[in-house]
Amino acid sequence: MGFNRPTEEQVRQIFTQFDEIKFLKKGGFKAVYKVSTKGNIEAFKIVFIPVYGQAEISSEVRKESFARVKREIKILNNCKSPEIVKLGTIQPTNVIFGEQEFIAYTEEYLDGHNLRELIKKKIMPSEHEVRLLLLSLLKAIREFWSLGVIHRDIKPENIIKLGLPERNYVLIDLGIAFSIIDTPLTFDAQHRMPPGTFRYLAPEMLQPNFRESIDFRSDLYAAAVTVYEYAAGRHPLAKNEDDLITTLSRIIKEPPKSLKEFRDDLSVSIVQIIDQMLKKIPALRPSNLNMLIKNIEDKI
Repeated sequence: MGFNRPTEEQVRQIFTQFDEIKFLKKGGFKAVYKVSTKGNIEAFKIVFIPVYGQAEISSEVRKESFARVKREIKILNNCKSPEIVKLGTIQPTNVIFGEQEFIAYTEEYLDGHNLRELIKKKIMPSEHEVRLLLLSLLKAIREFWSLGVIHRDIKPENIIKLGLPERNYVLIDLGIAFSIIDTPLTFDAQHRMPPGTFRYLAPEMLQPNFRESIDFRSDLYAAAVTVYEYAAGRHPLAKNEDDLITTLSRIIKEPPKSLKEFRDDLSVSIVQIIDQMLKKIPALRPSNLNMLIKNIEDKI
């Protein structure tokens, strides 16, 4: 179910404090705008609350939608890592645009390019840049895991390159983050596909009981896919001409080619790390985040 994104004027009618409003992008159930208030620039986000035919289903989906935003805000409030996006000044607020219901809030505005844009430009990053990206993602994953959280949607679209010494790459969008501590949020989970972007799902995420066994190593897999795609300019498994079933089959069964086949200029050490993080079985991926981070830091 799609939604009609509100115009800048509709946003201005409710949020009168905004001096400037510029629509940036729309995807899934979310739209993002660049807004400014007295010179302070933020990313204004609205999350669509869907309505379905049966009242009881709509009620449960609404509860899940609200709970996901609440969880995202809670996690971001607790995260201190510069590799993770920060909250803005507007806390989650229920709003109506037209006849559609949304939750609105703000985050810091990150003035950079997302990784997908860089991949489309076919710019082959240096090993130094590959290491910086991997290091940023690992630090973010470590921060999440310290809170008992798995991001579940690490992908190029959710990574912003700032290129600053203290903030090279920043991970955004915790809308489907999973907590091993809190109560599960997914309504009718046994009859629904796992949330996330299929091309970046770890193989274990495609198992029926994945919620009972996943840990930070699922995020490691998605991070490795993302770094591989950035470094090689191609996804390690998925192909554009593949349908969904073929893609999922590749994720579950087909071992990816080593990154070395497409970037023979990269060192053996970084290739081995990416290859290990892409293992089908979680237990074969790195298990010591601190040691992994130190290993990469020592060579930057």
